[in-house]
Amino acid sequence: MASSEIKIYGKTYKVKPISSSVDMQDVAALVDAKMRELSGVKGKSSTVDVAVLTALNLGHELMELKQTRQGDSDQHSQRIDGMVQKLEESLEAIKGKGVSGS
Repeated sequence: MASSEIKIYGKTYKVKPISSSVDMQDVAALVDAKMRELSGVKGKSSTVDVAVLTALNLGHELMELKQTRQGDSDQHSQRIDGMVQKLEESLEAIKGKGVSGS
């Protein structure tokens, strides 16, 4: 894959895409916006400080999304298990009545 130029916080970087499903320009825009947002909060002058705060902030958001996704997955699993159990019970009831499917 060819490298592309992205601009974050006033500095240009050459990067190779990690994934074809995510546009690096979009990632760069997100990081740039977050850095600019956080630099205005406490008047941080050091780019490194702003970058660390941005990394922490984005990491926190990522972990929250992962936890939410896991919770959703657990709920779906429970619903599916419940449906399977009801289907099995219905199948047993049908078998008990001597009804055949053929």
